[in-house]
Amino acid sequence: MMQEGGFSRLESSYILGVFVLLVVALFVNLGIYPLFLEEPRRGLIALEMIFRDNWWVPTQTGDLYFRKPPVYNWTLILSYKLFGEYSEFATRVVSVVSFIGMGISTFLFARRYLGFRVAALSALGVLTSVDILFYFSSLGEIDLFYSWLTLLSFFALYHYGEKERYWQLFLIVYGLSAVGILTKGLSSVPFLGISVLVYFLYARKFRKLLSLAHFGGIALFVLILGGYFYMYSQYEDPSGWWSTLVGESAGRAGSGGLLKHLLDFPLENLKNVLPATLLVPLFLSKGLSKRIKDQKLVMFLFLLFLANFLVYWVSVDAKSRYVYALYPLLIVGFSYLYTLREERPWHDKYWRILICICLVIPTLGLPVFPFLDLLDVVDNRIWMSLGLMCYIALLWWLFLKRKVRPYLILFGLLIMARLWFSMVVPVTRAETTGAAEDKALGREIAAMSEGEVLYRYGDVRMSLTIVYYIEAGREEVLRQTNRFEKGYFFCYQEDLPERSYELIEEFHYHQKPIFLIRVD
Repeated sequence: MMQEGGFSRLESSYILGVFVLLVVALFVNLGIYPLFLEEPRRGLIALEMIFRDNWWVPTQTGDLYFRKPPVYNWTLILSYKLFGEYSEFATRVVSVVSFIGMGISTFLFARRYLGFRVAALSALGVLTSVDILFYFSSLGEIDLFYSWLTLLSFFALYHYGEKERYWQLFLIVYGLSAVGILTKGLSSVPFLGISVLVYFLYARKFRKLLSLAHFGGIALFVLILGGYFYMYSQYEDPSGWWSTLVGESAGRAGSGGLLKHLLDFPLENLKNVLPATLLVPLFLSKGLSKRIKDQKLVMFLFLLFLANFLVYWVSVDAKSRYVYALYPLLIVGFSYLYTLREERPWHDKYWRILICICLVIPTLGLPVFPFLDLLDVVDNRIWMSLGLMCYIALLWWLFLKRKVRPYLILFGLLIMARLWFSMVVPVTRAETTGAAEDKALGREIAAMSEGEVLYRYGDVRMSLTIVYYIEAGREEVLRQTNRFEKGYFFCYQEDLPERSYELIEEFHYHQKPIFLIRVD
């Protein structure tokens, strides 16, 4: 029996089921492993805003921090206050919610203009994009939150433009872009300028750029940015922002290694949007360009993607995470074309071979999983393996009996893999990584120094994971000083004091020894 969008009742239930399973997988063990990479930096700046009772001036270990404005840190502060603790879960939940938000926003937008079937395929395509699914969705980083803001501005641009509600269009798009600048810096400027130009040129409404509504949007943009920097200026000189943000943006446009980047960058991003990339061979048929041109939204999304992607394609230092906001544009277009494809004999053969290979790999691998010595730290591996094998058996049945289309089976496989990832990888990170050692050391130092002064002496630098857990445990900023007094100090060997002191701990950062001493 067919339901909305051409899906059977079973397929509709399957889609809902895998979405729920994905949400569960994204949250399983999210908070059991220590902060690492850039996570402790984001959390640290939020902590210091709380401890200093100043949400306007970002600092890192008491020093002014200019590389990222504070909006993302504000979301972390709200998360810490909501959960009542400075935890790993509270640090990462913003990224997970943003990722889910990208999928739901894509679904709602695509359903309105392209129907339920395209919307469901697009949302699942966004939520199973492999680079985000297995990497960034498990980190408390800035990129997914920023991408969600930017994606919403793309959708608002088209939605309100088609309704000819230009005040809403410009106020929302420019407002979101201003918040984007206060989240990640000047990368929102090209997104804003290019996207607005693409839409109004494509829609042949260029004169609207000279309208009062457009100037109203610009005024809101200036008001939001000016308001923040005015508040900042009440505490510190804001001039450091300009050189840092402009310098960072200019650094992405270098020329060294340009040819390699031109070759690697599109291939890397095509890999990142898997499984949607697997649809590309199905589009090798006559009349493809006409099909794209006949659907105004799809044509606009492809143009918007290409125009914005080009900026990063020629920027040598650009990373794929910089264009996460563009992925849904491509995926919606691919999903639409997939629903219009001509059924040819080789299409069915293509899918059946592909899905068989994808099902065989976990079918053979899961029975071995409980017996891998390198995963000894993971408990209940036999039960995990049995549960996942039952899931794989269900997918085999749905596939062989043709109860669910092969492309949907692929989504189910990726979400199962993410569930396995959530049950295994966080446990190994919590037990065996250098970040785990840094977390233990940070907590130990916070406990032993409670009630006494603790400083960094001179220009000493150390793992931000250690610093995060020290500040979270002591609930105060780990500041820098240039003189020794009674209390605890981190210092380099050449800075050890001449007066009597007790060596408490020695550890290394970038192969340089750092000493924790107690001065009487």
